[in-house]
Amino acid sequence: MKYHDNSSFASDSIGIDIDLKKLKFLIPEIVGPIQKIKYKLKNWGFSTHIEVISEHIKYGDSQGAIVVKTNPLLIAAYNEDVDCIVMLVFEDKIQKKYNFEVKDRLVCVNTFANIPELQSDLIPGENNSGMWTLVHPIIADLVSSDEIKIEKRKEEIGDEGYEYIWQLATDYLKLKKGVSRLGKPLYSDQVIPQSY
Repeated sequence: MKYHDNSSFASDSIGIDIDLKKLKFLIPEIVGPIQKIKYKLKNWGFSTHIEVISEHIKYGDSQGAIVVKTNPLLIAAYNEDVDCIVMLVFEDKIQKKYNFEVKDRLVCVNTFANIPELQSDLIPGENNSGMWTLVHPIIADLVSSDEIKIEKRKEEIGDEGYEYIWQLATDYLKLKKGVSRLGKPLYSDQVIPQSY
């Protein structure tokens, strides 16, 4: 991989591709003038956010995500490595476009990193591998149109998997009420508490 850690590989990569229209709707600043110029010059070594996100969703670790609230839109993105969820909050326009309902099943794609301390919003579960301290989730349904691969992954996660994620999300709301991250891919690795 060009932008992510080559020393580790996701066990549940689903190899989805980016849908630029979906990505632009989710995060319009990704196609700003500077990014467009960099994208045209990518063959000369200029990296763009689009390329980084594209690699993330193609090779990252895919897990389940679930809609927790619709006003505001809160989605709990699960990661197996720390055995916890990351609570993501989205702009109203996302809910208006997709018309999600509570407990709708989604897929997230995670990448990981090591920083000096575990991110403050994470609540490690019993099966925490202890390998990572930073989690970067992206909701696949919002950036890709590879519906067959996404739906197949949802089936693999199954009822039991989604019930587990829902329980983690419910526990999270009790312990970390009002704490979430921006759901936009450029920011969803950062703990910047958002009120809801």
